[in-house]
Amino acid sequence: MQKLLTSLLCAFMLAGCFARKENSTNFAAYEGFYKSIQDNDKFQDGSLYYQITAEMSTLADGTHRYYIFLDDAQIAMYDVVLLAIENSTPFESGTKMMPSIGIFESQDYSLIPNQARTEKGFVKGLVLSGETPDDSVDITMLVEWRDKNKENAHREYLSFTITEAGFTAVSRQMPEAELIESEEGQPNE
Repeated sequence: MQKLLTSLLCAFMLAGCFARKENSTNFAAYEGFYKSIQDNDKFQDGSLYYQITAEMSTLADGTHRYYIFLDDAQIAMYDVVLLAIENSTPFESGTKMMPSIGIFESQDYSLIPNQARTEKGFVKGLVLSGETPDDSVDITMLVEWRDKNKENAHREYLSFTITEAGFTAVSRQMPEAELIESEEGQPNE
């Protein structure tokens, strides 16, 4: 019986170590994406590859909840990562986690035009949400995805304002999606 308890204890400790390592890896990825948004100086208000919309509502306590919707994919988008930063809050002075998808989840999400199989991670759309005490929030956002072969990663940076009246573009630039390259100068895999 003692051997069984010792074995179970060791198994739980190992699982905890792996979970902590995964969490620190995920948090490092979150920080990297966050700083990528902060360092970027070219934002767009929409995309040719998907639809982005947003809305805000007032909660009973007077705070505001906003929702950012990414759907209607025009191309296959695999392993999608989304991160939205409120009011250009610097990473170092942030007091809360910003809304994200694809960083901390154990499942990857992909959008394929006109297809949805949620049990396999193929979704129709993705939703980020957050709360703010303000009735208006400026969002800077990263959208990253991989191509069908998962050889190349593409990034777009968006900027817009959300109020109860709706979604307002901050910028009118429409640059092409940025192709992310690895350290060796080859596209990321």
